[in-house]
Amino acid sequence: MLCAFALGVTASLACAAHAAVQVNEVVGSTAGDDAEFIELHNTGSKEVDLTGWTIDLWDSDAGAVLGTPDGDSPIRLRGRIDAGGYFLLANSVFSKYYEIEPDQRFRDNGIENSSYTIVLKDNLGVIVETIFVTDGGEGDKANVGGREITPDATIRAEGRFIPPGFARVPRDDGEREYRLLKFSPVPTPGATPGKPNLFKDEPFDEKDAESPHEAPPDPD
Repeated sequence: MLCAFALGVTASLACAAHAAVQVNEVVGSTAGDDAEFIELHNTGSKEVDLTGWTIDLWDSDAGAVLGTPDGDSPIRLRGRIDAGGYFLLANSVFSKYYEIEPDQRFRDNGIENSSYTIVLKDNLGVIVETIFVTDGGEGDKANVGGREITPDATIRAEGRFIPPGFARVPRDDGEREYRLLKFSPVPTPGATPGKPNLFKDEPFDEKDAESPHEAPPDPD
């Protein structure tokens, strides 16, 4: 997080509160209509007003698409996140699989189905967190609008396929640790949208990156 410019006690406290908000869990897209979501977690002791905050999603594949925005990017946040609470953004497919309503919606297939950079910014446009999700393609780069950056975290599976999703592992020491999430079966095994993340990791291989591309039957 870049808060070096902050002046005075009030600004410093604001930066501390903003630093407590983190990208906690994400399930993205393949070529199908998947149940995508982005979860934020407030690890601090004070409520945070997310009005004016944004989530940017930047294509990170090599070539002409590098640095182009994905989906609804920037996603402009609306609402508040309680101390210790969660703020959930999801597409329309999400609610067919998970028994929870998101705090905010974004468009279907709104998350890149190959390498992308997710950038969380506060209401002043200050970058709070950057995460690079990559399939390991040659020339792929974490970026903000095409400008190469060093991300706070890089998410990558073994092999040359995009991780379907990831979840931050809760740690008392504050260090970053993530585990990969699977597409199949649906709902995503190990995903806990709107709830604390799990500690235990599960075996993950290339077939776990495949989406079933099937919507569930409509209720009678």
